[in-house]
Amino acid sequence: MTTLPRRILPWIVSWLLLAATAAAQDSAPATSPAPQEETPGPSPASQESASAPRPAQPPPSANADQYSLSRLSGLFTIDLPKTERRGNIRFTFQPHFRDLLDKSYLRIPLEFRWGVNDHFELNSELDTYATHGLRKTACGYGLSALHLGSKYAWHIWLKPTWDTSVGFNSTIPVSRPPIELTDGHRHFTPYIVFGRKLDGVKGLSGFIHTSVDFVAKSPTPGNFGRNEPHSDSLTVTPGLLYERKAWHYTLEVDCTTTRLIGNGSHDFLTIRPGVIWDLPMAFLFRGHGRWLVGFNVTTVFGPDGNTISTGGRFRGEVNLTRWFQRSPQDKAPAGAPASGS
Repeated sequence: MTTLPRRILPWIVSWLLLAATAAAQDSAPATSPAPQEETPGPSPASQESASAPRPAQPPPSANADQYSLSRLSGLFTIDLPKTERRGNIRFTFQPHFRDLLDKSYLRIPLEFRWGVNDHFELNSELDTYATHGLRKTACGYGLSALHLGSKYAWHIWLKPTWDTSVGFNSTIPVSRPPIELTDGHRHFTPYIVFGRKLDGVKGLSGFIHTSVDFVAKSPTPGNFGRNEPHSDSLTVTPGLLYERKAWHYTLEVDCTTTRLIGNGSHDFLTIRPGVIWDLPMAFLFRGHGRWLVGFNVTTVFGPDGNTISTGGRFRGEVNLTRWFQRSPQDKAPAGAPASGS
């Protein structure tokens, strides 16, 4: 596997600068209040009330639901208008087990998502592959693409009717993977997404996602897939998400065109219904993390002909926050009485 080309370094530097800026703003000290005039000491009753333990505050509603769904590559491809909770570091891996049947390698995308603060997150993903040994041919192992992105959620604009987020996703081909693993182009995709709960049906949400994909040739060889735009394109995706406890039912309708900003006059319509299930812990021998399986049907109408295909995914999620933060017991102030004393 060759080293990463120098041309991706500006992308990484820009992504890290975003993280540093957001972290600096989040950690800025709050302005201390003006000193107040002395008042008579509190009465014994008020002292007793102040010393009484306060009830624990409930966690913020954003992302508090353990069954909330975020982007799921291959099944649910758009970014919803919500971000990771402040301080959360989520690691996900999504092996493509279908590769064991029809390819000589196994793809395993690895993704990290970090909630920098209550309305800003950063994400990165590595597309990895490795020979699985079940076929005679071997392609080795390595990386095929690097993905970087960020998302900002507005907490005031269009509230309380709509949730709104803006962000970008970028893709940079790296190394020399099998030619079918990449289209050989760099992608920069800014987007804006609106979403809201729909009245009348509990658990039903609607969203509208609009993105622009800017495409540039890279030195990495690759091939475009069937019914994929070969130049800059605009995509509008209305859709529905119905969540019922551990079940998630999705519908996306991608309307893509190169007429306005790309080369040629090519239109693509993709209809993608799917279902995703959170596996219960009983199926995982009381393991940690979150595990999802999903299935969808994708129908594409485009200049290369109409196609219909099915897809399945298995995904594991692990929250790494507790690895980097101390437990509440560790944060107890010095001299505090131990529990049970």
